[in-house]
Amino acid sequence: MTVKVFDSVLENSFLNFIREEINILAWSKQQSNLNNKKNPVFFFASTQENLLSHQFLFNYFCDKYNLSNKFLRAYVNCHPPYSGGQFHADDGDMTFIFYPDEKVKNKGGTEFEDGTKIDYKSNRLIIFDAKLLHKASENLSNEMRHSIAWKTLI
Repeated sequence: MTVKVFDSVLENSFLNFIREEINILAWSKQQSNLNNKKNPVFFFASTQENLLSHQFLFNYFCDKYNLSNKFLRAYVNCHPPYSGGQFHADDGDMTFIFYPDEKVKNKGGTEFEDGTKIDYKSNRLIIFDAKLLHKASENLSNEMRHSIAWKTLI
């Protein structure tokens, strides 16, 4: 399994802009119950495909890391304290996930079905095959955990 991990991907001023923007997004409650119909997992999402900043970020990452992916869709997830996700595959070919939060202690990260775990680290981008089963590991902090996801085609 190949998961690419890139750290310190944005300059601080742009990272701070993204953090501020997340604070003003509109959120909708989401339910993930793919594997457990009796105990669904709840979190929040903001589908903001028209945000210029998210399109800019996607293009920036592709240019910076010499990627030729095509944009399919994007959204921001927000996991409340003590919530996580369930294993799932994504649509598209490749998934990009960016961790913007400044405070990261005990916020989990992304876990893959084979046991690989990528810790939540501020200003980190991970890229992986969308068909790999993965989930948001449990947010054990007392704060919201945000991630920006892009679904892409190759």
